[in-house]
Amino acid sequence: MTAPDLNAGDLPHLTADRPCYRSATHRTTRELFGHDEQFFTVPGTFPGGLPDHIGFTDAVYAVLHAPNPATGEAEFIVRDVNGQRLTLGTPAPDQDTAIRSALSALAEDRRALAQRVEHNRVHILGLAAAPPVRIGHTEAGTCVVHASCSCPQVEGLAAHYEHVSLAADGWLDEAPTSPWRFCPTSPTQVITKMGTGRLTSTSRNDKGQAVVQVQHTDGRHEAIALAHVSDMT
Repeated sequence: MTAPDLNAGDLPHLTADRPCYRSATHRTTRELFGHDEQFFTVPGTFPGGLPDHIGFTDAVYAVLHAPNPATGEAEFIVRDVNGQRLTLGTPAPDQDTAIRSALSALAEDRRALAQRVEHNRVHILGLAAAPPVRIGHTEAGTCVVHASCSCPQVEGLAAHYEHVSLAADGWLDEAPTSPWRFCPTSPTQVITKMGTGRLTSTSRNDKGQAVVQVQHTDGRHEAIALAHVSDMT
């Protein structure tokens, strides 16, 4: 599904029950549309190649086999489940073609939306083309903060912020027991109310807050919560 050519590669897994349904009702396509067919889920990371700070929520669609209202001939059609139940892509005589058409249409829509987000971010909000702070996580559960770094992609991208203090408030300090660190290419100069110093280590304080250890130019050492850091350069 992440292949540039959507006519190649594996198709999504089909299920009889609606994935992640919100209630005990409308679990099947018959309950939703009056036809016994299947569901599939498109991950928020689809399609590949989007900026890694732009993500979508996982979306569920139904693929149905029903008569065409105009011709009366049976055809396969993909429809939205959680929205207005609109048709996605072009109906086709076989299931695979209908699903690939739906994925192609969804990829085009998501790429167009990503372009609008990037344009508005730069030309309307006056922000950098990409958020300067991105948070990912490793398989071992360590949160990794990428602050204005040179990493083109972020492993386990989970969130992005305009400032490290916001990243602490919005993500790191919400999980006070999880280990965290900066990526190797992030800045090491930390600006605090006490002045500018060199980042020496990261830790957590007794409240579970993400903390940076800073050595100032005059030799003083300071431990400060990341939520109170003024800037990093």
